Amino acid sequence: MDLVKSSSYIVERMDSSADLEALKEEWNRLADTIAGTPIFLTWLWVKTWWEHFGHDRQLWLLTARDKLGNLKGIAPWVRENTRYGFLSLRAIGFIGFDVVQPAHLNIIAPASELERVFCTFFDYVLSQSKHWDILRFASVSQDSPINNFLTKAGGRPREGEQITSPYISFSGNWEDYLQTRSKKLRRNLKYFRSRLEADHPGEVSFSQINEPQAIRASLEKLGEFSRNRWHSKGEMTGFDYSTYINFHQNIALNAHQAGWLRLYALLVAQRVIAVFYAYRYQDRIYAYQMAFDSEWGKYSPGRLLVAHVLQASIQENAKELDWLSGDEEYKFMWTDLVRKEDELLFSRKFLGNLWIRLVNFDGAARKKARQMLPEDVQVRIKGLLSNRRKKPCEQTNTANETEL
Repeated sequence: MDLVKSSSYIVERMDSSADLEALKEEWNRLADTIAGTPIFLTWLWVKTWWEHFGHDRQLWLLTARDKLGNLKGIAPWVRENTRYGFLSLRAIGFIGFDVVQPAHLNIIAPASELERVFCTFFDYVLSQSKHWDILRFASVSQDSPINNFLTKAGGRPREGEQITSPYISFSGNWEDYLQTRSKKLRRNLKYFRSRLEADHPGEVSFSQINEPQAIRASLEKLGEFSRNRWHSKGEMTGFDYSTYINFHQNIALNAHQAGWLRLYALLVAQRVIAVFYAYRYQDRIYAYQMAFDSEWGKYSPGRLLVAHVLQASIQENAKELDWLSGDEEYKFMWTDLVRKEDELLFSRKFLGNLWIRLVNFDGAARKKARQMLPEDVQVRIKGLLSNRRKKPCEQTNTANETEL
């Protein structure tokens, strides 16, 4: 544990599970008071992630306190080894990066102090440059000061890694929202619902899952549907790996206790044919994953379940549903709004800058290839390269790629 004083704040670096545990109450109070804090920056998410994925990483958690000892900011970072070809370097980045696909990442600090807190953190990290080679901040929130600070300091976005996150902004009731969507979507929702109910009269139901045993069973179904879909394409999914499965089982149960879990199922005669896995934190619903039984595909169960979830979200006065990362076509049936977030890279070392140049050359080449190759070939190559580059527990094709 390091302690450094600056002109504005006292910076402390925490590197143990005990440090993280001790910060729980203060972290929760700070995050709860900052509007727009994503669920991926809550103590509960970070702690659960660390328990499952922290074994080969070093916690690099920074806190900023004023002179009275009040917590003013948190940088939820880790240090890990990152490879590209023959280069293996030490990278500092956000907790959860490349494993469970968090989005809208930022330091945690009140808006009035956000820039000063990050400036203090950045100065501290620079003073500790012997302990790292690269700063690698993925899916950085659009309003984060990280964007400007790193760019001015010589950092650059990673080529080919910009993340598109569609989202739905709610105002009014379900009918008001539905009128903003296409006639084709409205017609299809009526058609598939009527067809399903006509073929299975009195057997169709939607359910929000709130009992621990049922939560576990529904997530197992989600994994089964996901595996069936991706294996049929010759690809792997996160649900092929026990660490990924155990993480989601645990975070779902923890979030259920906190009142954040939003887990829905579409059933026919008590048989689950689609699962929608999401969270609510503050006023936002995070649509983490959705999958359905391909045997029931002719009824478009995914589309029907999405419509139900959106209705439920509006009824509980959520302001937004966030589709998270991915610009898949089906998401734009439901919205026209997007956020775009970069992965930002920074180094002051020769090998670090060489790594950045190499990955950006690779990213630029892949971007050019995408412009030239047919779309179906691009998808196949992307899947193969993704599975080769990542560690097993990071091969997480998600239902953000599921066809509805």
